[in-house]
Amino acid sequence: MFHGFIPHIMGTRFDILIIHPNVTLLHRIWVTITNELEYLDRILNRFDPKSEVSKINALHSQNSIPISTELGNILQLCQYYYEHTFHLFDITLKDFSEIQFCNRHISLPASELTLDFGGFAKGYALQKIRNILQQENLQNAFIDFGNSSILGMGHHPYGNCWKVSFLNPYNQSILKEFNLKDCALSTSGNTLQYNRHIINPLTGIYNGERKASTILSPDPLEAEILSTVWMIADHRQREYIAKNFKDIQATLYDL
Repeated sequence: MFHGFIPHIMGTRFDILIIHPNVTLLHRIWVTITNELEYLDRILNRFDPKSEVSKINALHSQNSIPISTELGNILQLCQYYYEHTFHLFDITLKDFSEIQFCNRHISLPASELTLDFGGFAKGYALQKIRNILQQENLQNAFIDFGNSSILGMGHHPYGNCWKVSFLNPYNQSILKEFNLKDCALSTSGNTLQYNRHIINPLTGIYNGERKASTILSPDPLEAEILSTVWMIADHRQREYIAKNFKDIQATLYDL
């Protein structure tokens, strides 16, 4: 079993367990994974003034700004999820439709618009890491971003899955236990110390309810995106969004 970790990346801690007898292979893959995470962080970390997104946000330019191919692909994905979640997933937290991007260029016509990939980046990174492992024919791994974005590939060496407990952040009681096997789990919610971080982009109102959500999905990016969407969607919106994403298992908890 190989354990690799990064104390702080994409705003949280990163841990990975990989099961394979070839230690040399595992160390080589760990280098590839850390390089990929650092690369994505240099693009998407809005708190790093040197990142690509920070430079775009700082310019507030209506003029067309060149962007990397990676960021162009990411923006296309964000547009897809924006359109398929009744605009509840919105990296501007205001109005994604105001962004203009094509041919590896972007402009932000509204001066108050900025880009925030907080509800996207970890799921996107999990997709990338899964692809790296699959290309090396590695089947059993557990990948964890800060206990909130998790991917279980294959199974634990002493079981047929990876077992994960979801705790109530207010009293640490177990809300639910999950058996992950080739499946991602993403959680979202409020705590006593951290309860003004989920905003409804349609209303501009923060969600401060004592609630939490979990999304299970074969796709770690969909799990990441929808766990936050589930917190702000109403019952009717959740019903319609579930029709767009038929492979998910979504739960909303009163805490």
